Amino acid sequence: MSMYGRHHSISYREPSGRRGALHVVIALLCIAASACGASSRRQQSAALMLQEGETQGPGDPGAGAPSADFDEYSYRLAPGDIIDVKFPYHPEENERVPVRPDGMINLQVVGDLDAAGLTVGELEKEIVRLASRTLRDPVVSVVIAQLAEHKVYVGGDVLRPGFVNFRDGLTPLQAVIERGGFTDTAKADEVLYITRIGEELQAQRLNLESIVDGDSTEGIIMAPDDVVFVPKTFIGKADVWVDQWIRGLLPTVPRTGVDLNSLLAF
Repeated sequence: MSMYGRHHSISYREPSGRRGALHVVIALLCIAASACGASSRRQQSAALMLQEGETQGPGDPGAGAPSADFDEYSYRLAPGDIIDVKFPYHPEENERVPVRPDGMINLQVVGDLDAAGLTVGELEKEIVRLASRTLRDPVVSVVIAQLAEHKVYVGGDVLRPGFVNFRDGLTPLQAVIERGGFTDTAKADEVLYITRIGEELQAQRLNLESIVDGDSTEGIIMAPDDVVFVPKTFIGKADVWVDQWIRGLLPTVPRTGVDLNSLLAF
């Protein structure tokens, strides 16, 4: 059982060679389910967490060398990163190369190959496999020399939808709080989280409400270009429907003594 409670995982495979940002799959986010509005307890907890985050500061990773606590072995490479590829027994093949916007790198010994979405260990194995065609028993070491300034995307029912600068250890709830937290109509127990694993896009539903309420702990660590989408509750959608189809049809100046709330009551 996941620490998030009930969740569902879905995998999508992108066409070969494409490395667009993960927010292109936002069109898939219409699966938001119906439920009640957010509780005042959740709002108070989110506000407190936001206040604590502002006091402590989220940190500014920016572009540059990885920090001392950066986990290079679990990090998945992304466009804009710069890596050192070293061949201890063939130093003439050593290179420093960037991960291009299409997710590829180019090495003189093997040519173009996919790097985005791979860990340094996975990339080392792939370079060894390809370099074995021209080098005898190659040994390869890949080191991240510089991290690009990456982002994650937060959309749906949050106060300020947009992006958050990626940093090592960032969680989905932290990203939501940095965009102002949940709105009153947010369905925080059915948040959709999308990430890339290799060439696949994987989506799952997260129960962030239980984390805010203290019933569970957060265990997912985000990667560059991940997407968090917070859907509306049924009540939130119904309010939009009432505004568009009911209130817009009522007379601009109601008759004296008419209670509009009674006309709109379900």
